[in-house]
Amino acid sequence: MTQLVRFTPQPDLRRMQREFDRLFGNFFPAFGLADENDQTATWAPRLDVVETDDAFVFEFELPGVKKEDIQIALHDGVLTVSGERAVRKVEDNDNVVRVERFSGNFYRSFSIPTAIDEKKIDAKYAAGVLTLSLPKAEESKPRAIKIS
Repeated sequence: MTQLVRFTPQPDLRRMQREFDRLFGNFFPAFGLADENDQTATWAPRLDVVETDDAFVFEFELPGVKKEDIQIALHDGVLTVSGERAVRKVEDNDNVVRVERFSGNFYRSFSIPTAIDEKKIDAKYAAGVLTLSLPKAEESKPRAIKIS
């Protein structure tokens, strides 16, 4: 007797998409991405970047990362966020069926395209989300000019 098996390409397509993303990510880095040290990172957290008239706001997804394991630096116009998420310890009697969460070292670096008021940078960490607000320096902000 012949059995009919439904073909579902999603797992293979997702794997192929991840491989293409990894391959092309090395050739065409995202806006301002400066990843010269990428070989040392185990994973890269996802983030959103929003530019307003007054600031750049970065929101990093860092679930499971302790606040004290995160380092933030701004040097010569490059913002770098790095740290480490602890590797889950597997006991001898554990029967691990699937592991999808990344662990180990991470970092993300970005070139900031405008002058920042470094004294007013604000960092908050809550519910696994790191929010960085980098206020633009006064000379970088757009100004409306009235016609007399």
